[in-house]
Amino acid sequence: MAIINIDIVPHGGYTTAILYRLTTTHFARSDASPYRSKPVLPISFQLSFVRATQVGPATLSVQEVKLGARTSTIQVTLSQDAASTGPQTKVVGYITVSPVETDQKGPVVNGNSILHPNPPSGSKPDGGIDFAALAETGRDGEWTRFPTIPAMAVSQHTELYGALPASTVQERIKTTVDQWARFRPGGQVPARWTNEALMCLLDLFPMALDRLGAMATSAWTSTNDPEDRQDRSPGPFWFPTVSFNVDLKKSIPNEGAAWLHSRVVTQTLRAGRADLSVEIFDENGELIAISSQVCMVVGFDRNLKNGKRARPAQGKL
Repeated sequence: MAIINIDIVPHGGYTTAILYRLTTTHFARSDASPYRSKPVLPISFQLSFVRATQVGPATLSVQEVKLGARTSTIQVTLSQDAASTGPQTKVVGYITVSPVETDQKGPVVNGNSILHPNPPSGSKPDGGIDFAALAETGRDGEWTRFPTIPAMAVSQHTELYGALPASTVQERIKTTVDQWARFRPGGQVPARWTNEALMCLLDLFPMALDRLGAMATSAWTSTNDPEDRQDRSPGPFWFPTVSFNVDLKKSIPNEGAAWLHSRVVTQTLRAGRADLSVEIFDENGELIAISSQVCMVVGFDRNLKNGKRARPAQGKL
């Protein structure tokens, strides 16, 4: 297979979606599968991005670690050839699956799922969003559509909506990031979110990266002399993923979901390493998935190792 994306480094959520497809395909074709052609749902991912992936051919491998009636776990590896050293492991991890009919039909007991602070308000009297108006005009209440980001290829296949960003660095650091998203692969509208496409959305949050950029700017300002700050400015920044964990709580229906809501939180940036936690809800407020990841915050030029390339807007591809 081949990883396809624009220049530099493929998006981590896109790579995770490939591994989602690898998992479902493996169990559909495996003679050892305990589910006898029943559809399976990948419910848990623990992935380590040990090296940066690249656009081009990749080798995917699967090792069956544990096969069971309720859950099964496989180890997955994505490798690519390096010019001087041959095949290199780029992504490695464990994925656990469960038969759909077993995992999604049991009783549901919710804990404290109230979001605090409240998301931005829509135009309805109760603060709800008029999704028809939001899709047609790009605005509803405090929500507005964000433009696509040329340096972030995956954003060109989605429509993202959120509140306008704060103006100062300190306000951006304290911002709670909420976004609503529609799926539009190749510009196709309307399209609907699937479990596989959800993997991309769990790693797609431009305003959360803006908040990380503000945190990195604050850290840079506090550790550089005033004279240095006059000669150069911080950024743009790059946020390579170190580890990515996903817990799929509820399978998206076969007909898909038109809108999904993300709440993205960062607790701390320390020594160039940050956390990102994501919760995704459907239009009814039901929790679909949660994820957590560790990422590094580095200067863009350092990550590229090629000063001749253009410096795009900060972000993840």
